[in-house]
Amino acid sequence: MIATLEGRLEHRGVDSVIINVAGIGFHVHVPSSTLSQLGAVGDTVSLYTHLHVTQDNVALYGFASGEELTLFKNLVSVSGVGPKVGLALLSSLQAE
Repeated sequence: MIATLEGRLEHRGVDSVIINVAGIGFHVHVPSSTLSQLGAVGDTVSLYTHLHVTQDNVALYGFASGEELTLFKNLVSVSGVGPKVGLALLSSLQAE
């Protein structure tokens, strides 16, 4: 659905960012490896994204590279591994 985002970095959190795309702020969960590669607030950034939809929640996950996104998708395809665990695993590992 939303494959990539490119826009101005509005906010950097511990594990998420807000990216302003044409006046709309997208809250995106990111692993620490991606967070460390993003520029400063106000810079233009680009992320590969995964939209995760459940009955109770809609969340957007962002990654600096397509390889990191693919690894995340493989992790969350494993039974019992949800996006939060997948993000934690990516934050502790280097996607290669």
